[in-house]
Amino acid sequence: MGIITSSSLTIFSAGIGIGVTSAYFILRFKPKHRSSEDIWKNEMEERYEFEDPKDEYRLIMGVRNDLKMQKGKVAAQCGHAAVAAYAKCLKERPILLKKWLRYGGTKIAVRVDSEEELLTLHKAAQVENILSSIIRDAGQTQVAPGSRTVIAIGPAPKSALDKVTGHLKLY
Repeated sequence: MGIITSSSLTIFSAGIGIGVTSAYFILRFKPKHRSSEDIWKNEMEERYEFEDPKDEYRLIMGVRNDLKMQKGKVAAQCGHAAVAAYAKCLKERPILLKKWLRYGGTKIAVRVDSEEELLTLHKAAQVENILSSIIRDAGQTQVAPGSRTVIAIGPAPKSALDKVTGHLKLY
């Protein structure tokens, strides 16, 4: 019985040694994964001129004008909209996100006169297969809880966005 135990212990120890050594070499020499395929390059924040694409990519943020939000509130809501649009595009259309950022990550704020118009824009974006995100406020400051404050439409090519938002005025 002593032979069986020492033989089993030797085999077990050898298996552990081989497993640990294999794991070390696999992890040590596997190719390094680049995060998001350089979606945002380090030099981009220093650039102010970007390549001129044939079809410019943009993110449109429709701000509800009827809520009469103060400038800081509008800025915060647009920030939420931009982050939501980025996250949605990263998950659903990462190649489009890369193009948008490569050409400057343009963001444009426009006026939306009512909640009904905001919802109409959302449906029109869906028809055109353009991503859109509606932001609802927590209601801790200026507007009622759950109020739809901003819609982010895009990022998408300018020509596609113009079909949905071309009639809106700048905020």
